[in-house]
Amino acid sequence: MPRTARILMIIGALSLMTATQLSALGFHALDLEPAAKESWNWGNQLQFYQSLGLVLIGLLAARLGESRLLAAAGALIVVGLCLFSGSIYLQTTGLVPGAGAVAPMGGGSFMVAWLLVAIAVFRTAR
Repeated sequence: MPRTARILMIIGALSLMTATQLSALGFHALDLEPAAKESWNWGNQLQFYQSLGLVLIGLLAARLGESRLLAAAGALIVVGLCLFSGSIYLQTTGLVPGAGAVAPMGGGSFMVAWLLVAIAVFRTAR
C-alpha cells in the first residue's frame, strides 16, 4: 500500500476516534449554553464527515497510486479540521475567545481539498 494511503487512513481513523471522544465530552461533560452546544455539535459533525473523507482519500490513493493531488487534498483536510473544528471547540469552551473567526478558512480548506480529489480522479480516468 502506498505510504500516502496509509498515512491518510491512519490520520482519518485517529480523527474519527477523537471526534467520538469529543462528541461524548460535549454531550456528557460540558455544561454549554444551547448556542454553544449547537456550535460544538456542528464542529464535531464536520470532523466526522471530513475524517471519513480522509479515509476515502486514503483508499483512492491506495487504488490510484501515489498522487501529489491526493496528498495535498489530505493535507488540506487536516488543516481544515484544525482550523474549522478545532477553532469551534476552543471558542465554545471559552479557552480561546474569538477562535471561531478562523473557521471559514477551515471550510475553504475542505472545499479546495475536494476539488483536488475531483481533479486527481478526473486525470486518472483519461
